[in-house]
Formats: sequence, structure tokens, C-alpha cells
Amino acid sequence: MFLLLTSIIVALLVTLYLPLAAGLWLNKRLGVTWRVILYGVMGYLIVQNLKTLLVREFTLLVEGGTIVLSEESLFIWQVFISILLAALLGVLVRWAGMRFIKENLNTLESSYGLGVGYGGAESVMLVGLPLLSTFITMLLNMNIDPQTTALEPEIAAQIQALWQVPFYVPLAGSIERIAALVMHITVTVLVLQSFVRRNSAWLVAAFGLEVLVNGLIAGLAQIGLGYGWVILLSIVLMGGNLFVLYRLRAFEFDITKGSETSLENEEPEDGLK
Repeated sequence: MFLLLTSIIVALLVTLYLPLAAGLWLNKRLGVTWRVILYGVMGYLIVQNLKTLLVREFTLLVEGGTIVLSEESLFIWQVFISILLAALLGVLVRWAGMRFIKENLNTLESSYGLGVGYGGAESVMLVGLPLLSTFITMLLNMNIDPQTTALEPEIAAQIQALWQVPFYVPLAGSIERIAALVMHITVTVLVLQSFVRRNSAWLVAAFGLEVLVNGLIAGLAQIGLGYGWVILLSIVLMGGNLFVLYRLRAFEFDITKGSETSLENEEPEDGLK
């Protein structure tokens, strides 16, 4: 039980506080305003709402008989369409922000801010908050007795099953979330290249990268890939994304920029610095 509790706490720190810590570092060291990071958060929310709407419409077409699919095929198509839409809409939202927002987002520092905001929002909303809710429920029912509890038998059984989860499961999820955050930063930097190098092919590369990473994770999860392999795959993919960032010279920025900016501009801009 101790190992499971520890691993869940580590997972909560990664999924909830790592994005915030990354945002603080960008703000203090690179001078990225919180407004830019919030643009990334807003981008994720827009993509999630649009994706959910489109997948729901597809599901309604199947349920209405317009498209004939078995229940198993429907699930596969839902996952496939979700991956494609998330990548396509994510790239388009990033591009539109850099193109139309009347603020200089076409910089390496801003790309990091947008990526951390986008990936951080995904981490918090997709994993962090649901995990926190589950963890609180587990703590409130640590010594649950199925014979005397007022909970429904099914719910009591689910809570007991949660305490039997291997301790390495939350840790595997933590590593996957770190890899996903790095991936979102890499995708954003690739979108930036379409402006810097004036070549739309970089948008295709950004789309392809996200489809590849999420497709591999989702596909291998469906075939029952062991958690050890999930950890290994996440590390390999994260290493690949870091290599892409290195090749794009995306680590060449001045980490004292934020300090110098804060000294030169004592009053934060719109309260977001």
C-alpha cells in the first residue's frame, strides 16, 4: 500500500504541478508571459471541444444507421478519428494563433510557452484531476468493509480493486505524461518552423509527429502492451522528440532573458508577467 500511495503522489506531482513548474521556469528564465501560456491552454480547450463534437456526430451517424459498423469497429474508428482530429486541429490552432493573434508568438520562447500551456492543460484535465478525484475517494475508503459499508456493492468492489493496482502503473502514466508534454512542445516548435522557414511542409511534419506518437501509444495499449513496454516506448519517443528539438536548435536561448526583462520592466504587463 505504501508503494502505491507514493507512486500516486508522484503521478499527481507530475500531472498537476510539473506543467505549473515548467510555466514558472519559462516566465522567470525566458521572460514568457503567462498570457502566452494561457493561449496554449485555450488552444487545447478549443481542440478538445471541437474534437468531442465531431466524434459525437460520427457516433450519432453510426447509431442512426447512416454508417454501418459493429460495436468493436465503432470503438476502433472513434480512437482513430480522435487521434487524427487531435493532431490536425492542434496544428491548425497553433498556426492560427501564431498567424492571427496580434502579439509576437513567432519566437522560440513563445513556442515553448504555447507548448507547455497546451500540453499542461492536457495533463491536468485528462489525467491529473481525474487521478486526484480517484485518490481522494481511495483515501476516504481505505478500510472499507463490503459487509457494512453504505456504498453500492459495485462501487465498493471498484474501490477495493483500486487498492490492488500495482504500484508501477501510476509511475508508467507519469512517464507517459512527461513524454506527451515534450511532444506538444516539439509539435509547437515544428509549427513555428513554417513561419521561420516559410515552408508549409513543417505543418505536415507537426501533424505527422503527433499522429505517430499518439497512434503508437493508443495502438499498443489496445493490444494489451505491458506497462514496462509503455515506459520504454515513452522514453524512446521522448528521446526522439528531444533529438528533433536539438536538430532544430531549439535549446539555444538565453536563460537570463527573463531576469533581465523583469529588471527592465518592473510593472508586469496586464498582470500576466
